[in-house]
Amino acid sequence: MPSASRHLTAALVLALGIPFAPLADAASYLVHDAGEYATASANLQPGDEIVLANGTWNNARLLLKGNGTAAAPITLRAQTPGQVVLTGQSDLRLAGQYLHVADLVFRDGYSPSDAVVAFRESSKAVARNSRVTGLVIDDYSNPDPADQDQWVMLYGAFNRLDHSQLRGKTNAGPTVVVVRDAAQGLDNQHRIDHNWFGPRPALGVNGGETLRIGTSDTSLSDSNSTVEANWFEGCDGETEIISNKSGGNTYRGNVFYRSAGSLTLRHGNGNRVLDNVFIGEGKAGTGGVRVINAQQQVSNNYFQALAGSSNRAGLAVMHGQANAALSGYSPVVDALIERNTFVDVAKVSFGVGYNAASGIVVPPSSSQFRGNLIVNRSGANPVTVDGSLAGVAFSGNVQSPLASTALPGGVDSMTVTLVQAPNGLWSPSPALAAVGAATNLAVMPRDATGVTWYPKQGEWTDAATVGHRLPANGADR
Repeated sequence: MPSASRHLTAALVLALGIPFAPLADAASYLVHDAGEYATASANLQPGDEIVLANGTWNNARLLLKGNGTAAAPITLRAQTPGQVVLTGQSDLRLAGQYLHVADLVFRDGYSPSDAVVAFRESSKAVARNSRVTGLVIDDYSNPDPADQDQWVMLYGAFNRLDHSQLRGKTNAGPTVVVVRDAAQGLDNQHRIDHNWFGPRPALGVNGGETLRIGTSDTSLSDSNSTVEANWFEGCDGETEIISNKSGGNTYRGNVFYRSAGSLTLRHGNGNRVLDNVFIGEGKAGTGGVRVINAQQQVSNNYFQALAGSSNRAGLAVMHGQANAALSGYSPVVDALIERNTFVDVAKVSFGVGYNAASGIVVPPSSSQFRGNLIVNRSGANPVTVDGSLAGVAFSGNVQSPLASTALPGGVDSMTVTLVQAPNGLWSPSPALAAVGAATNLAVMPRDATGVTWYPKQGEWTDAATVGHRLPANGADR
């Protein structure tokens, strides 16, 4: 039988960021096998916790179900972070309210279902106001690359995935996906933050995204989810590292390091891409942001040494289709692209996808490109233009050493000298007023993402072989 203690420790509560209030009737169950888990989880009450005993849990199919409260969530955690390993055909489902999961490792196997961790039990029983933190999924891939699954599926609303590490997915399906439908509610307001998304090899076909929010059929509604302060390292699964397919989402303060693909605003309107850092180090296929649809904002981002072109350009502003289907390419309308810095990128491209035969001929309209800085220290011109730029107002931009003649004005030629700022990025000296990303742009330290108790096996190296290194250590969680 599981052992029980009628209290929830203040240390655990503080670790999960929950206001602590002692609960005389809360129970803590230390369980050692699936049978004990089933007994302990049968009737969980607010404040209860289940602690998985250290060791290997093989073929463990866990359901955490119940209704906690904001002050007294129901918790599932490892006895010791890093010492509870779920292997073989293991998975986890959450259903209810205010559920917290912490410090579990999945490796040496693959999920027997469509997800390793799913924020639902069934279509009628999803999780809300729930959190998974300190999750490690390491090379837990179906051996059949065509057999699709997802590692984390977020359903419901107000859920959070944070301080987790996911690396090595080799089969089809996004690593993390936000699943949206009218039955569970489309206004998700999930938060995905402080995660380390490690290397994912190229899948070779569509379906290898690291993160997808929504699908085309519901893309005209808003998810209002936030993706911030994550590292995407060596995420080479396909052209779209992130596939945005809903509206109202914010991508803020993330680092994309040596990832062959781009943050793609594929469907949905009114999304914001703010304060992100894209570092390619010249790796083939590394890209920045691809802009499609209406009311998209791309501001105060930094792009360096990105080698990709076309859909994987440092900036790819697409042409669209008239009366585009939900699965098509809607024209760019009312885009705001401002105060971004591009250093030594291969391409900054407008009119990407222009193709008369496919009907991708509608140029951007009512859009602005202002206050951006483009510097190529080799003297190369990265700007390419297909189709018309009549609907894009250019103002206050600077290109070094010479402004591209393909642009319609609003870009000044200037020889810009770059110096390395304390944040590890390059900025002009002397400073240029209202041009380029902020010189004090906060760069999320790699060590402040994921967990501290499990190694990050990625593309990062401490060898000073390139022009700069981003900070590896830093901020508090």
